[in-house]
Amino acid sequence: MTSLLLPLLLLMTSPHHLVVSADHSKENTLYRLRAEEMFHHAYQGYMDHAYPADELQPLSCSGLSTWGNFSLTLIDSLDSLVVFGLYDEFREGVERVVANTNFSVDKNVSVFETNIRVVGGLLSAHLLMERGRMELPVGWPCAGPLLDLAVDIARRLLPAFATPTGLPYGTVNLLYGVPKFETTVTGTAGCGTYLLEFGMLSRLTGDPTFEHAARRALKSLYNARSSALNLVGNHIDITRAEWIYKEAGIGGNVDSYYEYLLKGGLFFEDFDLVSQFKVLYKAVVNNLQHEYWYIWSNMFSGMPTLPSVSTLDAFWPSLQILLGDIKSAGKTLTNFYSLISHYGFTPEAFSLLSGQVSQGSEIYPLRPEFVESLVYMYQATGDQMWRNMGKQVLDSIQTSARTPCGYATVSNVVTHQLEDKMESFFLSETTKYLYLLFSDDHWIFDKGVWGNISVSQDERGEYRVCAPNSFGYTFTTEAHPFPAGVLGCCYPQQKVEDRLLNKIYKTPDQNAWVFSNPPKQQPDKIMFRPSVDRIFLSKPNEGRSSTLLSFLVKIVRSHYSVCFKEDAPEVEFVDHNCATRPWYAKYEIYGTEWKKVVGKRAFRVINNNSP
Repeated sequence: MTSLLLPLLLLMTSPHHLVVSADHSKENTLYRLRAEEMFHHAYQGYMDHAYPADELQPLSCSGLSTWGNFSLTLIDSLDSLVVFGLYDEFREGVERVVANTNFSVDKNVSVFETNIRVVGGLLSAHLLMERGRMELPVGWPCAGPLLDLAVDIARRLLPAFATPTGLPYGTVNLLYGVPKFETTVTGTAGCGTYLLEFGMLSRLTGDPTFEHAARRALKSLYNARSSALNLVGNHIDITRAEWIYKEAGIGGNVDSYYEYLLKGGLFFEDFDLVSQFKVLYKAVVNNLQHEYWYIWSNMFSGMPTLPSVSTLDAFWPSLQILLGDIKSAGKTLTNFYSLISHYGFTPEAFSLLSGQVSQGSEIYPLRPEFVESLVYMYQATGDQMWRNMGKQVLDSIQTSARTPCGYATVSNVVTHQLEDKMESFFLSETTKYLYLLFSDDHWIFDKGVWGNISVSQDERGEYRVCAPNSFGYTFTTEAHPFPAGVLGCCYPQQKVEDRLLNKIYKTPDQNAWVFSNPPKQQPDKIMFRPSVDRIFLSKPNEGRSSTLLSFLVKIVRSHYSVCFKEDAPEVEFVDHNCATRPWYAKYEIYGTEWKKVVGKRAFRVINNNSP
């Protein structure tokens, strides 16, 4: 196979000092404003013509309920309103969702899609309430109406996980659980894309069931990999953990499993998951990569089975950048850009043998993956070339897909014929990533301190930092941003015995879900709001350890990174000029104990540039 493009020279600049020349600044600003207008046009079209239905039909300017009739597009795009600075619309959207959402419906739904779009959308909107300038509910971020809705819908998904292997069914009924004749075959991504959302639910509520279910499924998938090549297939029997479809790839039905191994491992500081991803990453590179395209091959023999690539594959460079393999990421992105240059869009599938769009896969449903990776690449390199690629994507969508009330799916990338459908991810992902690609100073890239912060010392003497809008954000697979600083606010990771899980998943008794209680005594806390240059801290009360105050000062003044040479927090504050990681790799968890925060292992694993 020959490459579709000659290799491009990747000009690597410092990720911490992105300099935009005057020649490009005005044009970048123009495209940022165009992305903002694109979102507003599509969002307003949905609200005017489709709400409260799930999706907008942009050609007929009508609504269609396809997911459960709970206003999917609104829920999926709530956090985008905050990202775009549309605070009035965000407040109105939250009020609509809280007042009108009811998940007690006799409806079969996709466990995977409901998790990434609905659970993730509700959680992110809940966590961004302070950023969105809303009045915070009592107990936030550990309580709130959006969190209550996320818990409600997630509990309705849990019966899917009541299997011998922990791998979930693909469908549940929101009232009655798993349908009677539901297939036992589920896609790999449908089994392994829950840790970020379910883990966040457990950390906010103290109920470990969600996180445990997600981790159990990840463990079963990893254990089912082929012993010789370390590859996974794309569909598995959830009752036996045996592969039904044995084609290994990085695209549809597999993609976000890889994503949640890496992001989940980094976000929750689980380096076993990061190590698992590295094992699988090496296997993918050795067996599936051909001139920086990634094809489908048999997971046991490594023999190619389908020499084609998918538009979903374009997410892969974003993971490579997180891992530090920027050179490979750049080559894959330039490969995909060759398709965009030719067709205007990336087709759902493209044959590398014929050099043509695969028959029956001509559709482009306004997917975000290519632009997603461009955002990571630009932040990693500062090279204007990646923004220029994004301009062509935005121009193509604007020219070919815009309608009077929204943006339509391109049903054929060759003829640019349109289909009367606008997926919710166009608002939650595609427009958001386009906007961020051309944004230079957006808060989503800020690695520092913002909003209310508290530091406490628990009963075991461990320091916990609660910073709900600080220290960087992690995007879920649906581009819902989760702040790292919130993990120290409510509950640490907890355990639940495997033997109790199936009973727990199936019980309707709400009391059965309570696994932990608040501490008998609230730990000491120091609260402050770093809204001015000088940091005003309350004087410690009598009997309160000065160590806690010293620790907080260090966290604030370091701003970008906890990177101290001292062995313990008792020492006096000293400035350190330590290297900071770029925003996309900012996964230090400030809510864990001190030893983990300063441990060298976290920095060594994430900064390692080799797979």
